[in-house]
Amino acid sequence: MSRFLKILMVVTSIIFFMVVIGELFISNCFPQYTFKGHLAIPLYFWLLYLLAAMFVQAPMTAVEYTKFLIGFKALKMFVSMVFITALAFFMREQVVAIVFNFIIYYLLLLVPECLYSIYIKKHIKK
Repeated sequence: MSRFLKILMVVTSIIFFMVVIGELFISNCFPQYTFKGHLAIPLYFWLLYLLAAMFVQAPMTAVEYTKFLIGFKALKMFVSMVFITALAFFMREQVVAIVFNFIIYYLLLLVPECLYSIYIKKHIKK
C-alpha cells in the first residue's frame, strides 16, 4: 500500500472518530450550538491534517522536527483564524455556534496531534 493511502486512511479514521465524539458531545450537552454547516469544521481539520501529514518525512533529525512542528503550529493557527473568520462571515447568524464547534473540534484533535508528535519524537534519528 502506498504511503499516501496509509496516511489517508489513518487521518480519515481519526477525524471520523473525532466527529462521532464531537457530534455526540455537542448534540447531547449543547444542542443549542448545532447549525446547518457544522460538518465544514471537521472537513477543514481533515484537509489540514492530511496536508500536514503529507509533508512529514519519516527520518527526521531533531532540528528538522522542531522546525516542522513550529511551522505547522504557526500555519495551523493562521489558517484556522482565516477559516473561522470566513465561516463566521458567511454564516453571521450562527457565529457563536461556529466558534463553539470550532473550539470543541480543535481541542478534541489536540489529543491525536500530541500522540503523533510523541510518536515522531521517539523515532527521530539522533
